[in-house]
Amino acid sequence: MLGEFVTTAYCAKLAQQARAQAAPWLQFKPEAFAESYNRRPFLVRHRLPEHPLFALEALFALCRRLPATQVRFRYGIVPADAHFDSSLEHFRRDLTLTDVIDHFEERQAYIAIYNPERDPTCRPMLEGLLGEIAARTQSLDPDINWYSTYIFITAQHSVTPYHMDREMNFLLQVRGTKNVRLWDSADVEIMTPAQKDQLFGSRGEDRRPTYKPSFERKAMIFELSPGVGVHHPFIAPHLVTTGPEISVSLAFTFRTKRSDVVSNAHRFNYLLRKLGLNPAPVGAHPGSDRVKAEMARLALGGRNLVKRMAKENA
Repeated sequence: MLGEFVTTAYCAKLAQQARAQAAPWLQFKPEAFAESYNRRPFLVRHRLPEHPLFALEALFALCRRLPATQVRFRYGIVPADAHFDSSLEHFRRDLTLTDVIDHFEERQAYIAIYNPERDPTCRPMLEGLLGEIAARTQSLDPDINWYSTYIFITAQHSVTPYHMDREMNFLLQVRGTKNVRLWDSADVEIMTPAQKDQLFGSRGEDRRPTYKPSFERKAMIFELSPGVGVHHPFIAPHLVTTGPEISVSLAFTFRTKRSDVVSNAHRFNYLLRKLGLNPAPVGAHPGSDRVKAEMARLALGGRNLVKRMAKENA
């Protein structure tokens, strides 16, 4: 599984260290954070363009030393409604990593570095950011228990197709510009309760709802430049395009105990829908959601146990 699990104690330690910093990398406004976190998108100021980790040559060196599974790339010009999960393979064609790095702008390339926090050079910086985020979320949404980071290097006028993640996210722009379109996941025209259940319960490539041109009128548009980022609430759909120059950005995604309850409740609803039932939407009855989440956790645990026993006895 992508990402890193963290204990409550370790996350609290990182948050304590972050609070003691004289010059944090993330410059949150406390009132705006408390008012908008995980409810609506909001802009964030940060100092990441100052960090040598995000210099272009340092990032290309990181690409060369990481395992191939952590560095994915494709041509940057893709349709906005392209299927997100298959776009990296579908629009890669004959590209190689060496070709992409040596002729980045010429190829109008897109590189996604998965989980740079696993690299010893990157980990201290990214754990520091985790502590800064945890210091702000602890009173609002306790106990971050997992995080995953991604660095995107994209050529001019690249497109990241419409999709939604199953976590919260801070997208932080380091170089170049980005236009970020975000949608309200609570809007049933954008995502129905059944589509949300499928997002968590289905294992197929079609689990993410797709873009419709009618959505454009409801987009919340944010223009990002170096030192500016935007918060993506839980499962908020988004579509991203870059400006006329190379773009570098960091996506910092994370989950909490509360978001795990919501995720597992959606998974249980999906199982009920597979049985022909029509369960109450997640969020309508918080007490029921907690019961659903526990049932899903037990069901998934049992399924994983059966798979493990089958492997051991194969």
